Amino acid sequence: MSNVIFRAYDLPAYSLDAADHILSRQENGEMGYIKAAQFATTGSNIFTGGQIILGNVTIDGDIYANQFNVTTTSIEHFTASTNFGIDSGDTHTFTGSVRITGSLNTIGITTMTGSLLVSGSTTQIGNNSLLGITTLSGSLDVSGSTNFHNHTITMTGSMYTTGSQSITGSLDIKGDINIASGSSFYRWGNKLFNYGAFYDTRTQSGSANVSQSIQFNSIDYSQGVTISNNTRIVLANIGVYNIQFSAQLVDSGAGSSTIHIWIMKNGVNVPNSAGRIFLKANEEVIASWNYVVPATSPNDYYELVWQSTDADARILYEAATGNIPAIPSIILTVTQVA
Repeated sequence: MSNVIFRAYDLPAYSLDAADHILSRQENGEMGYIKAAQFATTGSNIFTGGQIILGNVTIDGDIYANQFNVTTTSIEHFTASTNFGIDSGDTHTFTGSVRITGSLNTIGITTMTGSLLVSGSTTQIGNNSLLGITTLSGSLDVSGSTNFHNHTITMTGSMYTTGSQSITGSLDIKGDINIASGSSFYRWGNKLFNYGAFYDTRTQSGSANVSQSIQFNSIDYSQGVTISNNTRIVLANIGVYNIQFSAQLVDSGAGSSTIHIWIMKNGVNVPNSAGRIFLKANEEVIASWNYVVPATSPNDYYELVWQSTDADARILYEAATGNIPAIPSIILTVTQVA
């Protein structure tokens, strides 16, 4: 039998599919058939069972998988944009630490139960719930709502916030609070740390057994506390105030006198607020005590009122002599205590 030689162009071309077999010489020199399904082809392939590839895999196309497991130590070098999920309802769970170098932009609700270490800038638009430890070594720009529930926040360095901050619960600050110049401190929506210091440089007199308000014509300091109509101590902000006075009293006549001093609020006597001083003829006494009073509405006002049994009684002013300063007839200080 003569040998038959087949040339490539004499043979018909076939498309190889899984049903075909390939004739091959075996290791023992005998001929045998190999199923074509064992080889990759230019068509579609279905692999049943696990596949092991030793080496690199380059895929020019998309990868679709029900579950993607990585058993090596890391995945590195995504050189293009990476999108996780296509719907707002997609959930992405990361177990372990997440380290991001660069910018992190989150749009929507972000819930993290592990540690988040960000060394670049973080811009968050929307709601952000943090249930673990968050360490920021860069800047944090929050334009939505941020809720910290049962969460410990440790900040080292400076923190700058623009806009209103609302804190529900206790705030424990270990350090100083610095209110910048031009800013104010508020409690329950009411401005705090209001004060005033006033006095009068006139001798004040009155008629026997006629009550009248004590007057003030000079101001030392004033912040949220003013004098109106020379007698009214106007409290611009709601709060609790300490009103303290010192008055130099004298009876310049031949007889003695009894002087009462008390306060009025908004033109009405304050109950249980009077004090009494007994003066002998030409005797000088300094009357001094204080009241702790509430301002329940903006611009509530108080007045110090006095009344003498003798028309010769005076609230005395004395001019400066030598190196001794002048003695005002009345000195008043008002400080907010709450």
